[in-house]
Amino acid sequence: MGVDDCIGAEDLVKGNGRMNSVFVAAIFNVKHGLQELTADEIEACGIIDDDIAGSREERALRLWINSMQIENCFVENLFEEVRDGLVILRVCHRIDETSVDWSKPKMVPKNMFDNNHNCDLAENAMKALGVRMVGVGA
Repeated sequence: MGVDDCIGAEDLVKGNGRMNSVFVAAIFNVKHGLQELTADEIEACGIIDDDIAGSREERALRLWINSMQIENCFVENLFEEVRDGLVILRVCHRIDETSVDWSKPKMVPKNMFDNNHNCDLAENAMKALGVRMVGVGA
């Protein structure tokens, strides 16, 4: 099948759940039975061939944001592009159109104070949506 030898026959029959999970995962990685993504599907979710930078969580969040197809919002570097708070405000607005009052944010932030103002608004919008944030604040 082309699966690497990750466990032996003795490990398999012992019934160790973790070892069996490793074996099943190795099989799934080789013979998953899933269809390859089409070019349209890859383009729709914003997957780039060399898109391996960042942590798994960062990549998942970035792909989720890009899959929303929000106007003027395509995230390539999550940590840099959320600094001004506008991306988070756009995502909150996409989820619930009443969560953001667009007369308040600084659409072209000029300094860190404007960025902080937008981030405060984004924090309030997330609280309005019921997002539980731990260790997040101005």
